Amino acid sequence: MSQDWYEAVTQHRSAMEPIATLQQPKLEPLDGIKAVIFDVYGTLVISGSGDVGSADDMDRGEQLSAALSAAGIDQAATGKVTIKTLHDEIRRANQQRLSEACPKPEIEIVDIWRRTLAACGIKSATTEQVNRLAAEYEARANPTWPMPDAAEVLRKLYASGIRLGIVSNAQQFTIPLVEDLAGVFGVDSVFDPNLCVFSCRYRQAKPAPRLFNVLCGGLQLAGIAPSQAIYVGNDRLNDVWAADRAGLRTAWFAGDRRSLRARDDDPRVVALPHDLVLTHLHQLITCLQG
Repeated sequence: MSQDWYEAVTQHRSAMEPIATLQQPKLEPLDGIKAVIFDVYGTLVISGSGDVGSADDMDRGEQLSAALSAAGIDQAATGKVTIKTLHDEIRRANQQRLSEACPKPEIEIVDIWRRTLAACGIKSATTEQVNRLAAEYEARANPTWPMPDAAEVLRKLYASGIRLGIVSNAQQFTIPLVEDLAGVFGVDSVFDPNLCVFSCRYRQAKPAPRLFNVLCGGLQLAGIAPSQAIYVGNDRLNDVWAADRAGLRTAWFAGDRRSLRARDDDPRVVALPHDLVLTHLHQLITCLQG
């Protein structure tokens, strides 16, 4: 599928700076780390709304209208398309897949947009238009910008021989954000594709164990034990707790107030340990190579 369809997420953005948090860093030397696995939103990239797909409630229609127009979908026939319809389709899809085997369903957002348009009587949109709509809307509802030092940290870790991966609640339009930082998958990316797990591909999301189970399978094939890998993420439940359960070392990234998720009211994170607490990504280099 052409990633040109998703170019909006990188082309329609402007510079942002992280907002400092009150968290104090916890920095210690860690030996024996052979792989570093990252979250994306709120960790490798600044997320204007705090997380992928989390800004819909703030849209009163302007962003949706602009995205429909940018995707070339005739607005004369879109009077009934609303954020409520989108949310209804998301809830319906998640409820249909919720089960003991799938405790945290994940949507595939292009499919959801296709269903949303069809529910509003718009069935003529092409595959390209629906994919562009997903990216155009995300670019407006959740603008992003690379986290300071992210590209440099990735390059230094890769140059040191550490394997790099991703476990992210993400959609197809997330890939251009990653490639903007780290090179094109299959060409010059610093990420090992066998260690990259995106929720939309497995239709389950963190903190359910499915994504980390897939990651651990990739680590095993690479000859790396979970305890030889560290996961870096901004959410103490979805990232730190889930990675800890899978046997990985953990680093809570507390570098941006927008996306910081302490989850203090969740019993699963009470007394949850972190190997590291990072307030800047470059601190990771010091802990692993200092």
